[in-house]
Amino acid sequence: MLKKQKGFTLIELIIVITLLGILSIIALPRFLDIGTDARIAALEQMEVSMKAATNLVNIKAEIENKTDCSTDPVIEMGDNDITLRCGYPCPHPSGIANAVDYDEGFEWVGGNCGGQLGNIDVRLADAPDPANCKIRYVSARSTREPEIVKTISGC
Repeated sequence: MLKKQKGFTLIELIIVITLLGILSIIALPRFLDIGTDARIAALEQMEVSMKAATNLVNIKAEIENKTDCSTDPVIEMGDNDITLRCGYPCPHPSGIANAVDYDEGFEWVGGNCGGQLGNIDVRLADAPDPANCKIRYVSARSTREPEIVKTISGC
């Protein structure tokens, strides 16, 4: 008596390999895009940190009566001196950058504490296009709080 052999035929193996190849072509780009998601998450974390820092600094500035927009007073928080504009951190490395705890992967570009027109960009250094993977912090005015605007098109 002949025993019936168990196993796959060559055609069945080729079909399975082809299907796995097609699935990997479809799924692989999703897995490769994890870097973009990580950079966007890092920017979102920085955005939340900046909002929290501006609120904490403003509370302390109000307590110390340092909310005048015609001067740039300084308050001390922890080990840092923070320059203010209208009771909020000014858009400068001595202002908002001193108020936020951040990783080395961020670059602070620009900044101006003089007047009410300044802004500073916080760029993610390892982004494909750092100029478009950033958060812009715009100075507070006498009529409004500072603006924090996120750009993720270059992440």
